[in-house]
Amino acid sequence: MKLARVVAALVSVAGLIAAAPAGAEPGPQYVGTEYDQGGSSQAIDGPLPQVEQLANQITRTTDTMLRDLARERAKLPYGSIEADHHARPQLTTYPPASGSPVSDQYSVTVGQRGRSTSSFVYQVAARKTDSNLEKDTSWTSFSFAGPVTVEVHKLSGTATGCLVRPESARIRTHFSGSTCSFTLTEAANVSVEFTPNTTNPVLHPMLVFANPPEVDVPPAQDPNVLYLGPGLHQLGTVQLHSNQTVYVAGGAWVQGTFKGLGVHNVVIRGRGVIDGTYLDTGDQDANKNQPGLIDIDCHDPGQPPHAACSTGSSNSSNVVVDGLTFVNGPRFNVRVLGDHITVHNLKVMSWWYSTDCIWAGTASLVEGNFCKVNDDALKPMTGDSVIRDNVVWQLENGAPFMISWNILTDQADFHVYDNDVIHAEHYWLSPQAIFRARHATPGHLQRFLFEDIRVEDANWRLFYIILEKHPKWYDPALGFGQISGLVFRDITAQTPFTMPNVFTGGDPDHRVSDVTLMNVAMNGTCVANAADGNFQIDPATTDQVRIVKSAHAPCSHR
Repeated sequence: MKLARVVAALVSVAGLIAAAPAGAEPGPQYVGTEYDQGGSSQAIDGPLPQVEQLANQITRTTDTMLRDLARERAKLPYGSIEADHHARPQLTTYPPASGSPVSDQYSVTVGQRGRSTSSFVYQVAARKTDSNLEKDTSWTSFSFAGPVTVEVHKLSGTATGCLVRPESARIRTHFSGSTCSFTLTEAANVSVEFTPNTTNPVLHPMLVFANPPEVDVPPAQDPNVLYLGPGLHQLGTVQLHSNQTVYVAGGAWVQGTFKGLGVHNVVIRGRGVIDGTYLDTGDQDANKNQPGLIDIDCHDPGQPPHAACSTGSSNSSNVVVDGLTFVNGPRFNVRVLGDHITVHNLKVMSWWYSTDCIWAGTASLVEGNFCKVNDDALKPMTGDSVIRDNVVWQLENGAPFMISWNILTDQADFHVYDNDVIHAEHYWLSPQAIFRARHATPGHLQRFLFEDIRVEDANWRLFYIILEKHPKWYDPALGFGQISGLVFRDITAQTPFTMPNVFTGGDPDHRVSDVTLMNVAMNGTCVANAADGNFQIDPATTDQVRIVKSAHAPCSHR
């Protein structure tokens, strides 16, 4: 096995060298360590052409998918997600529906061109009070183009200063009295935090959802449009049908769920709120019987929950979900399976376990969303897919990036990049991590490229990638699959972690293999071996696990 792998690697490298133009510069140089099956290790000092080739292959595949997805989206009457970069300066705030929960912690003023107005601040209270350490979450939402000044007024308690996360947004703040002010020039979903309470748990989070101006707003009189204007709407379950648009206007508060099976060319968009509180039983186990807030499926009820989507009549396709806010879903929030799926600029806040944020299907784009949930936030589990420019605030359960939760079928080609994890409130549940896979089923998950991901306030664990004989999911008749071909490149975690990073396969023939950690910085250390980052790499069930850093300017942004 080892000899065959070495020969294959030499052949691959020889092919790459032969294909390179004469006089070409050598590839990037790395130093570090590779850990191989059986417990051996070897030093790395030089280029890694096979890893660069894998990363380039994933990027080419997913870029081609994005072009195809944009062509499908263009066929929809109200499916555009492209911001108008030539929009005139404007500012739109939204009136609350009657009875909307108002924050007792914050108020917000927004201003442009010398005129200021209040922007309503909502508040939702913690629901799983046996484990949620936060008390509540407040948020405001508006749309704008051109510079806008935001003033967040703290109504309760004292503060000594303020900051805005994610730090990558580079938003400068000014603090005076009890007010934090800052200027935005482009759309952003951010957390405004008052010192000294800016690390886990932040007891009273304040979120600002600064949207771009709306595009492709449908007319209310279109017979194919379910138009929900400002105010309260108690809908229950809405069965979606093909060629339908659901528009939830800013100021609308909707108590309802939206379900579809085998639907095509569907758009769900707007600036309103979808609220799942009316479904909440107050009991964790009972809530598992409740529907998701948006549930567009691709297989008939009764099939296994992670069955493959087919091209048959039950498959769904060409779906856009854009701009909405989801609160207090007692179960998962947005699950849109099928193919050619776009999930864009959603804002999601849920408190219970099993309140996953977003899971999109094949040939999908998950972009510009904000997830503050108590189960898996972003789920690169159905390829090929792109997940980019999202912000995650992870509560105590789940993972910001769930690579597999028992996927039954083979999946490949995932590009996950330019995302921020601003908090991860992992305190006591051992398997939690920023990047996680718990795989107990026969699917082979492969070709993942994670890059330019920034982790700010987290101290539990960065990686937990395992195959396991989970008593609920593992079926000996089906056996294990594999996880292979993972590249983690330019990952920065600012704080120290208390738990080890774990890579473990199922058995010697069902491995976690061909994993490269490239320029991964943990608490200021650019890791180049297992000891640098407290890694536990099972020698019997893993192979070709590489931990490397650039030979020149290690862990600096590419």
